[in-house]
Amino acid sequence: MEQRIVTKPSFYTNIMLLSIPIILQQFLRVSVDLCDSIMLGRIDQVQMAAVSQAQQIFFVFYTVCNGFAVGCSVLIAQYWGLQRKEEIKTLFAIGSKIIAVFAIIISAIVLIRPDQVMRIYSSDPEVIALGASYLRIAAWMYTPCAVSSMLFACCRGIEQMKISFAVNAVSYPINLILDYCMIFGKFGFPELGIRGSAVGAVIARLIEFGILLWFIIRKEKTLQMRLKDFLRKDWKLTKDFLKVGIPIVAHEMIWSAGTTAGSSITGQMSTTIVAGYNVANAMYQLMACTMNGILHACSVTIGKTIGSGASREEIQREAYSLILIGLVGGSVLGMLTLLGGDLFISFYSLTDATRAFAKGFIAIFAAIWPFSGMEMTGMIAVLRAGGDGKTGFISDIFTMWIFTIPLAAAGAFMWDFSPYVIIGIIKFNIVLEALVGIWRIRSMKWIRNLTAA
Repeated sequence: MEQRIVTKPSFYTNIMLLSIPIILQQFLRVSVDLCDSIMLGRIDQVQMAAVSQAQQIFFVFYTVCNGFAVGCSVLIAQYWGLQRKEEIKTLFAIGSKIIAVFAIIISAIVLIRPDQVMRIYSSDPEVIALGASYLRIAAWMYTPCAVSSMLFACCRGIEQMKISFAVNAVSYPINLILDYCMIFGKFGFPELGIRGSAVGAVIARLIEFGILLWFIIRKEKTLQMRLKDFLRKDWKLTKDFLKVGIPIVAHEMIWSAGTTAGSSITGQMSTTIVAGYNVANAMYQLMACTMNGILHACSVTIGKTIGSGASREEIQREAYSLILIGLVGGSVLGMLTLLGGDLFISFYSLTDATRAFAKGFIAIFAAIWPFSGMEMTGMIAVLRAGGDGKTGFISDIFTMWIFTIPLAAAGAFMWDFSPYVIIGIIKFNIVLEALVGIWRIRSMKWIRNLTAA
């Protein structure tokens, strides 16, 4: 009987070894956001809600940047399977320049119209004013953060996973220390509250970018990149990058906007519901660190296999194995979310009503996690590594923007549904995405060698 999944333990061991540095890097990033939320919550729930809502625009921005980065990383992983280093160096340059232009445009918009941006996610005048004060400073980190995300992804494409953790092991503790000092006015720093959180983030992202660029130019020996290499041009590779990247970017854009719809819809209800949702979402993001690391490792692994010219049967076995990893990993994270919810909530200073909403939302997220795991390793890791970014984009248009979001909005503003039902409807999109991803993988029509002439 033909094997449906990979049975070699080394396959799974390699994925775990590749994923560990990314998991640690993701954990550092989320921990800073989490600590900011907790520290501002010690001042009052309005500041905590304001920074959480203000960060929604960065979430959309960073997710779209990740779309560009993943598109570049997919190509690099396949060229890495062929050991074609000159093309990889050119892709480093192309990706960095394109993402820098995008980031400059978005940061300018946020700097010019922070109040209007905040109104997307809140109707509370105090939350809008505080969030706008945060965005006027935080927007300055968008460009260095975007280019760093591209360079991190390019390094992952050549299996240089450790650099992301090494750099963030420096930048995120600096971020956290500066935030503490400037939020509360410690050790001679001014007491800036929510604005202190923004200043700390800007400084940390500049340090992060500087260290990363230094590593790539001076220490990374595989490619031996030099500063002049970032001026490289190649129209064919640029077209390949855009052909692969644009569907992924479009998918990330509509997905991230749809994901923040939960914050946008609840943000029009009450500050209590907003605070409860943001606490639950913070726990979800913390748990997602593990699956995000596995996702990137899975993508590099199967992308390299495709690029090396492996048979379709071997690629399909790996794909099924990655879906299984997603199911098992997601189930474990769901159980941990459910069991650890009360402990996580205890770190916040919340009213009884806010605490109740947080517990309810956490239970919903726990139930969704098995499907979320399969969506991440299937729809995102496998299909994108095979050059199929269109399936996720088309799927989100129908499942999210035509079905779940309109239904949730109608439930909130027309039919007076419970907030739990509304968030459940929004998150049901993940179930649909997971099932569509599995269906597409079974068809075997997603496998494309992007390095072929």
